[in-house]
Amino acid sequence: MAALSRTKSTGGNYTVTTPLEGSRLERVEREDCPAECLDAYDEILRTRGFDIMPNVFALLANSPGALSVVPPVGAYVRYETDFDDVLRELVIMTVAQELRCEYEWKHHWRIAERVGATEDQLKKIGTPELEAEPAPVGPAVTFARLLTHNEPIGDDIVDALKEQFGVRGFVDLTIMAGYYGMLARFINTVRIPVEASYDDISFNTIA
Repeated sequence: MAALSRTKSTGGNYTVTTPLEGSRLERVEREDCPAECLDAYDEILRTRGFDIMPNVFALLANSPGALSVVPPVGAYVRYETDFDDVLRELVIMTVAQELRCEYEWKHHWRIAERVGATEDQLKKIGTPELEAEPAPVGPAVTFARLLTHNEPIGDDIVDALKEQFGVRGFVDLTIMAGYYGMLARFINTVRIPVEASYDDISFNTIA
C-alpha cells in the first residue's frame, strides 16, 4: 500500500488519505473520517464483512454525506431482498458488463462463484443465450441490460418480472440495477483501480 499523505479537505479539516495510482481521488481512512460519518463507515465494514474499507467506499467517503446515504441502498438490495443469490449476481454483473466497469465486474465475479454461479452462467452474461433462459433469469438480465442503457422495456418483460417476484420484488430489482449502475458510473469516473489479485478475470467477449 502506498504511503499516507496529508491533504487539506474542502471543509478546512486535515484528513489522512491513501493515494491510489491512476485514480482521480484518494482513499479516506477511518481514523480521519469526520465524526458524523464514523457510524456509516463502520456499518459498511460490518455489513460487507471487511476489516479494511474497499476502495469504492473509501473513495466515496470523500463526501461524508454520500457515504451516509449511498451504501445503505446497496446493503438493502444485496442482503435484505428475497432474490436468489445467483440471480442477484447475474443481474449485477450484467450492469457491470454493459457499463464496462472492470472493478465491479471482477469483484462480483468472485462473489458469484462463492454463491454458486457456474462458469457457464458467468460466461453467458451479456449474451442472447442468457437472456433466452426461462424466467426468472432471462427476463431479469434482459431488464437489467435495457434499464442500464435507458432503452424501452416492453410490458411483457415487466409483467413477467411482476409475476415472478411480485410488485415489491419488481421495485427491488429496479432499484438494484439502478444502484449498481450508479456505483459503476462513480467507479468509472473516479477511476478506481482493480487489485492485482483479480487480473485473471476478463470481460466476456460478445459475438
